[in-house]
Amino acid sequence: MQFSDEHAIEQVTYQIQQCITLAQRFYNRRFVMPQLHWFERGTNAGYAKLQSNEVYLNRVLYQQHPEYYMSDVVPHEIAHLICFALFGRVRPHGKEWQSIMRHVYQLNPTTKHQLPCEHLRRVSQVEYICQCGVVPLSMIRHNRVRKGIQSYRCKVCGVTLTQVDQEAY
Repeated sequence: MQFSDEHAIEQVTYQIQQCITLAQRFYNRRFVMPQLHWFERGTNAGYAKLQSNEVYLNRVLYQQHPEYYMSDVVPHEIAHLICFALFGRVRPHGKEWQSIMRHVYQLNPTTKHQLPCEHLRRVSQVEYICQCGVVPLSMIRHNRVRKGIQSYRCKVCGVTLTQVDQEAY
């Protein structure tokens, strides 16, 4: 996805370069600058493609929270690329990646962002019920139940979830 705000692209590219430079100084070796891409769907803040050395960032979330992207998301994704360059295939948020986050970027290694993103969800949810109350299931899970392929249990009470009767409302 092309992103037209050249200033934003320059800022993110500069932050990526800063993260690469910190890693180069810390490990006393060279790392290749990754290619930057943007996407607009979903609630993921970003992701890294390890073999092709690419970083993908959510344009919508970036526009709403640019400071958070610079301080947390960009270092998080670059840490994945650095980890792959140093250690090869390891657990995505394993001890190697956590060490890079802590020691190279002085950041707490978190795996999920806390940005408000409910407005970005495209997946509709269907209400199911158990002894605890109402539990939302994604449309994919709802369709699996409807087709008899799968059933789901409440994580708390263990009761099999049943669809809320739509006519009761």
